[in-house]
Amino acid sequence: MTRRDLIVVGGLAAAVLALTACVWARPGRAFFNHGDLYAYHWPLRHHTAAALVEGRLPFWDPYIMLGVPHAANPQTALFYPASALGFLLPAVTALVWDQVLHLLWAALGAYLLSRSARLPRAVSAALAASYALSPFLIYRVTAGIPTLTAALSWAPWAWLAWLSGPAPLLAAVFALQFLSGHPQFLVVNAAAMGLWSLAKPARLTLWARLAAGAAGALALAAVQWLPTLELLLGSNRSGWPAQFRAAYSLRLRDLLLWLSPGAFGTPLNGGWDDAISVFYESGGVWLGCAVLALAAGGLLRGRARLGPVLLVVFGAVLALGAHGPLAPLLDAPGFSFLRTPSRWSFLALWGLWLLAGAGGRALSSSKKTAAALAVLPLIVAAELLVWDSGFVRSAASGVFTKASPAVAAALAGRATRVVTDPSLANPNKAIVYRMRNANGYEAFYPASAAVWAAEAEGEPAADPSWVLVSRWKSEASSRAGVSARLTARGVEERTGAWPLASFLDAKGARVTPDPVLEISRPERWRVTGAVPAGAVAVALAETRWPGWRAFLDGRAAPLRPWGPAFQSVALSGGPALDLSFDFAPSRWFWWAALSAAAWGFWFAALLRRAEAA
Repeated sequence: MTRRDLIVVGGLAAAVLALTACVWARPGRAFFNHGDLYAYHWPLRHHTAAALVEGRLPFWDPYIMLGVPHAANPQTALFYPASALGFLLPAVTALVWDQVLHLLWAALGAYLLSRSARLPRAVSAALAASYALSPFLIYRVTAGIPTLTAALSWAPWAWLAWLSGPAPLLAAVFALQFLSGHPQFLVVNAAAMGLWSLAKPARLTLWARLAAGAAGALALAAVQWLPTLELLLGSNRSGWPAQFRAAYSLRLRDLLLWLSPGAFGTPLNGGWDDAISVFYESGGVWLGCAVLALAAGGLLRGRARLGPVLLVVFGAVLALGAHGPLAPLLDAPGFSFLRTPSRWSFLALWGLWLLAGAGGRALSSSKKTAAALAVLPLIVAAELLVWDSGFVRSAASGVFTKASPAVAAALAGRATRVVTDPSLANPNKAIVYRMRNANGYEAFYPASAAVWAAEAEGEPAADPSWVLVSRWKSEASSRAGVSARLTARGVEERTGAWPLASFLDAKGARVTPDPVLEISRPERWRVTGAVPAGAVAVALAETRWPGWRAFLDGRAAPLRPWGPAFQSVALSGGPALDLSFDFAPSRWFWWAALSAAAWGFWFAALLRRAEAA
């Protein structure tokens, strides 16, 4: 980059920092959000950071939904470099800077991509501002989903690596986009790349480079995507009914929001008549009137219009989901896992963005309009900043993160479970207390948790994201070790619940005295004690999942299903019990070794390339 480019990048950074200064410049504050920041991402990041501070990798989260895989969940972003912020800063502050830095990264990537296409600096600056400050990114901040902001920030970098760099560079970008926490936008962005190149004479070369980059990314990110695939296939999402796969399908009227984002009101002014989350998923394609005017110019006067037009058309049709002509695709393999059809509207946003670049190129070729383009970045930034400022606001975080000493004293760290009352807004706060909760909120959770919840409640008590059991004294709850209920009034306790490790007789009944259970970390249990008469097995009330292993008297012992969600180990017949129960993702060593070797090879190739240059 030249000195002038650095000045432009500095201006873009100033715009992003000015928009978000109300938060990052005030310690202890967080972004106001209507969604998941405190209910989901803050507890997950807290669990990750706490484990790393203790010097271990958090493979398992025992604190919600009877226990769930943690590292396999991509939204933990455990293996993403930016997650190191949580190791250095308090969790809320780390999340603030995570979002700010990714907005800056999006602006830089969009600017460099535009400049690589030889667009004038003014046009490139306007396009970079329109992407980084677009509602498509900013709404993710207000919705409280930092992983979406992170994944979207890598989109222009993927195009830059694909069009101007070697395949290994694209592989690294794809891998980092995957590791950032929301693989859905990696898939959508890659689909946009393949669709756009249909209109290019060099399509075969572009597809080959795209395939090579994807293959390299598979090796680089194997440490994450293979456990994630296992989680996906065994999770609640594997058998979703059609109405859940069709959630967040755009209505035809929602396409007007791409031209006027406040056409039907907003959650801030009370005019929006649907769920708040639907607003943030529906209207983000708006790029500002100035950029839309450029896109119209690109459509009329630009060259190579077919590719961007394909993106706009297919983006709109796919985003309509169940309301569109391609509704059957929602049941197709792969598509059925993408819960939010409206996110395919990214194709339309990117198509409009590319058309705006074509329009800017056409205007810059005319001497009459070239000089006027100098003020274009200011117009674009001002327009978007005015709109965004209503959604980027500061909020006190303490009201959500403050701990209750009474709850901590009663329930934290106990080797039993609690049921949080379904009326409580944040069951995942149990993670912060290190309190095992049978309920919880999770995008991916083992399907067996929903089966257990139905048994405990006597009727379905789970949906695609929540387990909400209220009958805490049922037999199923007792076997799960539920000994308390947490409500807004305080803690209620009961006696008689099973411990997390119990002796069983041949009929599956509990035999006492119970064994001694020591849990040194979420992934490691040790169960010891004298075996009572009649006991033939040990029941372990932790979610049955690939990766759990049992060792009885130092030898590997097979795990058997126990109830709808748990597991057991048959006893060997000896008078004493010494059982180890450990968890690590399936074939963890091999996937980690593959990723480490791939990154080693990647850095070695980069050094050789630098030396050759």
